[in-house]
Amino acid sequence: MWAAIWDAIVISFEIDLGDLEASAKVDGHGQAKILTDEELGRLFESGFQSWRDRALFAICMFTGCRISEALQLKAEMIRGNFITFTRETRKGKTGTQQVEIVPGLRALLDDWQRLGEMPTSGYLFRSRPDSKQPFLSRMQAHEILKTACDRIGIEGVSTHSFRRTYITKLRAKGYSPAQIQRRTGHKRRENLMHYFDQV
Repeated sequence: MWAAIWDAIVISFEIDLGDLEASAKVDGHGQAKILTDEELGRLFESGFQSWRDRALFAICMFTGCRISEALQLKAEMIRGNFITFTRETRKGKTGTQQVEIVPGLRALLDDWQRLGEMPTSGYLFRSRPDSKQPFLSRMQAHEILKTACDRIGIEGVSTHSFRRTYITKLRAKGYSPAQIQRRTGHKRRENLMHYFDQV
């Protein structure tokens, strides 16, 4: 009997890694989604509803910084064509780092400033006046991003998606792990290589 049933079943034993780019967070678990250019375009055009929110996530996208580092930026840390992430804002207090403002980020920051909404001193991403913390929390940033993604129908995105996307784009351009590490501020090379293993 089993032989007759087995003869009717066709099983392919083809082995494949599947779509590694399709990894996404579900209910806070799993890897942050790597965003495509099309998804980024929709997110910044229609998902985010304020220039502040666009600027926050554009800084993460174009510098590869962590959301906590972006949230602690002050207006005084943007001078000329550079953003300075101070030792106090960096994970592990790894030292001050200056990152060049690339044209895509420059255009967005200029628009935010031109509208008169960009703070000229103090924290760029301020929390409500009644808050104990002077700048937006990571949870508030997560809610902003979730609302934006829900608005345009993208799933599996977290605040860490921008850092993963940044590293993936640099890797695709042929930059070495050492070059990427200098930009991302990873203290240990093996922590950066973990990203390489994910894609």
